[in-house]
Amino acid sequence: MQILRLRDVIHTTGLGRSSLYKFSRLGKFPSAITLGGMSVGWNATTINQWIAQRIRDRDQVPSCSNHTTPWAVTITEEDTSEMDLRVLRIRHVMALTGLARSTMYKYINEKDFPRPVPLAGSAAGWIEAEVKHWLTKCVASAATGQVPETPDTLPEAA
Repeated sequence: MQILRLRDVIHTTGLGRSSLYKFSRLGKFPSAITLGGMSVGWNATTINQWIAQRIRDRDQVPSCSNHTTPWAVTITEEDTSEMDLRVLRIRHVMALTGLARSTMYKYINEKDFPRPVPLAGSAAGWIEAEVKHWLTKCVASAATGQVPETPDTLPEAA
């Protein structure tokens, strides 16, 4: 059993400290384990299962079934993944991809970019593995020489 400390849970889930404790108190996030004194931690498996359940909720897939997202993340019947799941908030996704917020949402609407996962409350984030898979796909298409479609008319110079 691996225990994650607060900074690791914040890094993994994308939620802030106060949100973790608030949603834990409301029963929307796993409770912390008291390690002694004021020290607390979270079971890493439980955190991964919580993230996997958010993916199932997003994709509307029932529990107790294997599920592979369109972006190459596989969730098993036990809500585990072959990789550690990490949630990125929008500012991190924008920094990683170089896309603007509006462009990301445009691509999401066109089903060409991973959809965000609802976390708790109004918080949402993207699964890091899905974003990296999208980036790999973009690099591969650029390497094969596929040129993106361009409009028939060019904008006039101002």
